[in-house]
Amino acid sequence: MKKVIVAFDGLHFSKGAVNYAIQLAKDSGSVITGVFLHDLYYRYGASATVLEGQPYFDASPLLKLAEEEEVELNKSIQQFEWYCKEFYPHYEVVKDMGIPDYDLVRESRFADVIIVGGEVSFTEEKQKANNQFVKELLKDAECPVIVVPEDPDPIHHITLTYDGSASSVFAIKQFLYLFPAKRYKEFTVVSVAEKEGSMTIPREEAFINFLKKQVSTVSFEVLPHGNPGETLANYINTHRTSIVVMGSYGRNVLSRILHKSTSEELLENLKVPVFITHI
Repeated sequence: MKKVIVAFDGLHFSKGAVNYAIQLAKDSGSVITGVFLHDLYYRYGASATVLEGQPYFDASPLLKLAEEEEVELNKSIQQFEWYCKEFYPHYEVVKDMGIPDYDLVRESRFADVIIVGGEVSFTEEKQKANNQFVKELLKDAECPVIVVPEDPDPIHHITLTYDGSASSVFAIKQFLYLFPAKRYKEFTVVSVAEKEGSMTIPREEAFINFLKKQVSTVSFEVLPHGNPGETLANYINTHRTSIVVMGSYGRNVLSRILHKSTSEELLENLKVPVFITHI
């Protein structure tokens, strides 16, 4: 791992995200890239006015807001730079003023991982905006994403979620590439039973053979059949873990419309960092 992005809504600095990024960068000798996303149109929308029967957009309110929020944006950058200079001086700053989703995806192509705080948002409807931003990021990011709460613990006990899908195996592979197992001693694989009364995991023999070549010590938990997102969230919130690893939905539009992602349900209920990637 050589490049860690930590992404901020320019007006909402996340201490938890930057501290997490610094720790990961220290462990791997990486450069931290602070990406500060800011877009007034995304936040407020444009004001529409009618002049002589013709609609036009009045940008003057946005220009005033831009001046005010530029000051706040620079404060966030100064906070980030202070933390890096104090604790880990290998960093750079990217300040984007375009479309947040697009800008961050563009940066992700050449990064190893993106860290984003759970408080990122771009509208006044904070929770709704945060969910939408994270969903779009998970859908399109070209590297793994770690969503962190404001006060995350250091990585020690790792929970690997597995459901037999290609995306769940891919996420585990990506995590182990970026976080070599020799640094960590505690791994638990958690699966939700596919049907009532079942206590097996999909393709169990092949999966265990694969995993034991990567991880020296691992335990397995098969949870009762039920809603995967809720079942996993209940387990993780009542058992010791410091990060959850899971696959996300891919790029198929129809599947995203018809099915709510397990990763999305987990993010709504978890209080620990979540490492998510997709094929």
